[in-house]
Amino acid sequence: MIAHKKVLVLNRSWKPVAVLTLEKALIKLFSEYKDGEPKAIIVDCSNDFQTLNWNDWSKTKPKEGEEIIRSVSATFRIPSVIQLTRYDKIPNRKAYYCRKTLYKRDQYQCQYCGKRPGTEELSIDHIIPRSRGGLTTWENCALACIKCNTKKANRTPVQANMTLLRIPKKPKFNALKCDYIVKDWQSFLGAAYWLIELENDEA
Repeated sequence: MIAHKKVLVLNRSWKPVAVLTLEKALIKLFSEYKDGEPKAIIVDCSNDFQTLNWNDWSKTKPKEGEEIIRSVSATFRIPSVIQLTRYDKIPNRKAYYCRKTLYKRDQYQCQYCGKRPGTEELSIDHIIPRSRGGLTTWENCALACIKCNTKKANRTPVQANMTLLRIPKKPKFNALKCDYIVKDWQSFLGAAYWLIELENDEA
């Protein structure tokens, strides 16, 4: 579906910096600086990587079988790569510790019994209890369903005779993470990116 299409974002130096939804990419394309310069332009991967603003892009004709966006009176090609006109940095992003990222890391799954009962039935368990000096860190916290958390109580997993499904670690943040590969991106992404195992990501 078009709503789930992803667009690769390049900085001014043609280096990949993010993957956006089509909707967010279009917002970038229609945004302008105070002097009227667009904040992003489209890279036409089927035409020697020519760069076009939206006005010029909208005049290009879709090829046979190419997916399109339909409006009331026209059809438009769907861009797969855009370039930021002034941004030339490489973002240094970190996975910040919060409930949302912890739930994503543990895949909304109890790390003891493996069940996925829903967010309302999940809680954050301190593997080494706080009363025993356990810290609130990536390595010492894991999702647990209410039943398992109650069973474990104020004990370590060993004391409670319980086993974690996986060793909790700090997740790696990847601005280019996507659950599918777009052929047009291959010219801009290194071989290492294509060889790593990708995980589904709701973001």
